[in-house]
Amino acid sequence: MAEAKRISDEANDPREQGYDLEGFEQFFEGESSGSSTTVSTTGNVELTAAQMEKLVERLSELITLSVDQRIETSKIANQLMENQRQLVATQQILINLMERSIEVTRHVTSIEERLPAIFELPRIVESLRLRVAQLEGIETR
Repeated sequence: MAEAKRISDEANDPREQGYDLEGFEQFFEGESSGSSTTVSTTGNVELTAAQMEKLVERLSELITLSVDQRIETSKIANQLMENQRQLVATQQILINLMERSIEVTRHVTSIEERLPAIFELPRIVESLRLRVAQLEGIETR
């Protein structure tokens, strides 16, 4: 009797028993139909092969764009580091020039401090010449 029941179950259509996989037939039927293939995604959104191809193409464009942006970012970062290095070198040169400017300013200041005495030299020399002439008794002019 158990055998008879088993045979009768196998003879029945699986759809009548509720064992079928919903959409399973459509999946294999869709592959043979070509470009009008629909693929079910996890979000229950059906897309055609052309739409999938467009989406994959768009994804590859976005990935390419992302890679290009990273390359550009890397180039900009390298340029920024080079600019900062040049800025530091320029600042060091500027510091050296400022130190020399301070030294020159000190030297000029010391010269300016001696200038009044130098400007007085002709008058002092003339005064000394007159004094020597007077001491020696020589008439001048």
